[in-house]
Amino acid sequence: MFFWAVTSVAAQNIEVVVHRGANALAPENTVASAYAALEHGATWVEVDVRPSKDGVLYNLHDATLDRTTNGKGLLADMPSHEVDRLDAGGWFAPQFAGTRLPRISEMLDSLQGKANVFFDVKRGTPIPALVALVRQKNYAENSFFWFADEQMLREFVRLAPEMKIKVNARDIDRLKYWQSICSPSYVEIAPQYITRRFRNYCHRHGMKVMAACQEDDTSQFRLVIEKKADMVNLDRPELFQPLLK
Repeated sequence: MFFWAVTSVAAQNIEVVVHRGANALAPENTVASAYAALEHGATWVEVDVRPSKDGVLYNLHDATLDRTTNGKGLLADMPSHEVDRLDAGGWFAPQFAGTRLPRISEMLDSLQGKANVFFDVKRGTPIPALVALVRQKNYAENSFFWFADEQMLREFVRLAPEMKIKVNARDIDRLKYWQSICSPSYVEIAPQYITRRFRNYCHRHGMKVMAACQEDDTSQFRLVIEKKADMVNLDRPELFQPLLK
């Protein structure tokens, strides 16, 4: 009992980031999954940024439309007027049939005043257009960005030096590499690699430690709390939420 009393207090201080929304409760990367996540304690919602053929930015994880919509092929090959007609919910459950693949602009409008946003920026995304949209929607302060493509990260830093960056690192040496390129505000790491030394280094340099628990396996939730992560990035906020009480 004493252990769980201590860990519950620690858990209350952890910011919950949802990976593709609460994707076990509603179709991933939709407004519905984002709202479901907010109902279960999340304060950050991840959006995956990809452009259509005509440059409209959408919230889609895969490069192709096949898995999570009734469309076929690459999003980058389809114009936005066709993308907007796709069903992005019927595959998940009948009650979500007719759910649309959201534009990033729609996601930001829907989450304004309700949640912060983590932008996972996919290859091929036009960085100037994304920066302009984030500024237009007044989300520069309530967001952070991650790039798998290092050249895109470098371009983003040049164009939006005021916006916050998340990097991935499992040790201090790798983190120092990223610090040579940008000034990270967040670092994502598997919970088993979080050490007191790593956490203290991050805090001394103004970085929050975000533990990655992005699978259905919830066994690492206790470890996230024990390692005193500042944030957790997960798929199942409805299973983590009881630990916040």
